[in-house]
Amino acid sequence: MEKYVPQLKALKEDTSVPMYQTNVVFLTSDRVDGEINRNIIYSILDKQPKRANVYWFVNVQVTDEPFTQEYSVDMLGTDFIVQVQLYLGFHISQEVNVYLRQIVHDLMKTGRLPKQPQRYSLTPGREVGDFQFVLIQEELSNVSELKKWDRQIMQAKLAIKNLTTSPESWFGLEYSEVKYESVPLIIGPQRKTHLVERKNRS
Repeated sequence: MEKYVPQLKALKEDTSVPMYQTNVVFLTSDRVDGEINRNIIYSILDKQPKRANVYWFVNVQVTDEPFTQEYSVDMLGTDFIVQVQLYLGFHISQEVNVYLRQIVHDLMKTGRLPKQPQRYSLTPGREVGDFQFVLIQEELSNVSELKKWDRQIMQAKLAIKNLTTSPESWFGLEYSEVKYESVPLIIGPQRKTHLVERKNRS
């Protein structure tokens, strides 16, 4: 994750890029430990540059204890990148948006996160900006050079993954701003093309 900090800082400060959202939140399937899924960085930097004030990377770990409600934060020495590890007991609902707003207030109280004053709001003096949750779906890329059987197996696995409980329901995001993005999943060697430039025949 650390090697992408300079690029995220440059994007955050680049006023030539339209502001995407005050807070952009990515839910990660892996535990937050200083690593970042390549698909997420691809989404931020390549698919559509997402300029934001704060980039959030959130992972939920369900604990063996029924009522655990804890979190840990790593900001990588910045005030615009927040890696959050939520520890929730198996009897606790995973309302990520609710927990995230508490974490925002906690970080602002301690000065680790700048306040985000809103000029237009139903709540006077509101100091927390808007949130966009981005959920990434993998789709097997056509450039992956796989045998027919291997391709069918991978497509079946991805289809099963997409048929399980919707992430909005699982993470309690039914009433939040959620955007789905498809990213290419490239496995094995990439299929090469052999196009030849056609010469002018006139």
